[in-house]
Amino acid sequence: MMSRREGRRQPSRGSLAAVLLPLILSAVGCGGCSPSYVLRAAYEETRILWSREPIEDILAGDQVSDEVRAKLELVSEARRFAQEDLGMAVGGAYGSFAEVPPGALLWVVSASDRLRLKSYTWWFPIVGDVAYKGFFHREDADAEAAELKEQGYDTYVRESSAFSTLGWFDDPVLSTWLEGEPVALVRLVIHELLHRTTYLSGQTTFNESFATFIGSTGSAAFFAVRDGDESEPAKEARAAWQSQIARSERWGKSIERLRALYRDVASGDRTSEDGLRERVVIFEEFGSSKEMNNAVILAHYAYSSHLRQFQCVLDEEQGDVAAALARVRTATEAAPDEPFAALGSCAAETGPGA
Repeated sequence: MMSRREGRRQPSRGSLAAVLLPLILSAVGCGGCSPSYVLRAAYEETRILWSREPIEDILAGDQVSDEVRAKLELVSEARRFAQEDLGMAVGGAYGSFAEVPPGALLWVVSASDRLRLKSYTWWFPIVGDVAYKGFFHREDADAEAAELKEQGYDTYVRESSAFSTLGWFDDPVLSTWLEGEPVALVRLVIHELLHRTTYLSGQTTFNESFATFIGSTGSAAFFAVRDGDESEPAKEARAAWQSQIARSERWGKSIERLRALYRDVASGDRTSEDGLRERVVIFEEFGSSKEMNNAVILAHYAYSSHLRQFQCVLDEEQGDVAAALARVRTATEAAPDEPFAALGSCAAETGPGA
């Protein structure tokens, strides 16, 4: 049975504004955005969508370099694999191409309490509470971060080259994506398609970590089928996934130490001054303590929380990525408030909180 998202056609230029307008109006009163923010974001998104060109038309022409042609053909192959082998809701997503300026497409703001591993969240229609807010211009992101810092939050502004409209529109491949190596490009496409396939409102960490899992293991499966199980791309993709798991576990242990420290502060066993001083020592386990804070940690860990538990599901499904995807999706959509705890025998405690 075709899903609602699978059946949605790409809107024409004439109909696109009519589709965006009610979304804009519904978002004006939301807790995460002002009318000017929504209108500006809608304008930038519309500009990208209107600039799309079907990849099949580009490949049919002779105005594209061999390198770009090879990568666009790779995207097309990855889309087919995602739909036919992994059972993902592909529709028209990434069947088109859009030229964007070099560098970051978005600047993303995250924030956190200073003495709790608790993300500041913004509320948006459809997606619910989200632990980040994107801006198309760096000065707007910096202004948002400065305001939050003034309120006493740890803040983090980072670049992003990708976004997903979660199936509401057929997102294009962006020109900046083609700067990456083949394994990274396929991983990114499958990662973003996971958001189109399933998305739990208000569960940022689960959504991103699940997408990391499927993007990584899905790309490894793709190259194994395409080039052979022992091909260099397949081995590179598998090695990258194992490295992500190892990093997830290292960070998880350090996060537990931070949580213990913050609990001591909350209970009065340590002062706030002690907590702020002692957290710097733990920050060194993540990287440069001068650049690290709670917002940085939570923003990165949102993409790599409990990856060992996802690998457990894959192991129990004998390495079948499609079966693992379907199992996780079914279990978590039935229990969206506690998705990590819904993984059955591979269940994990919910990610870092207060």
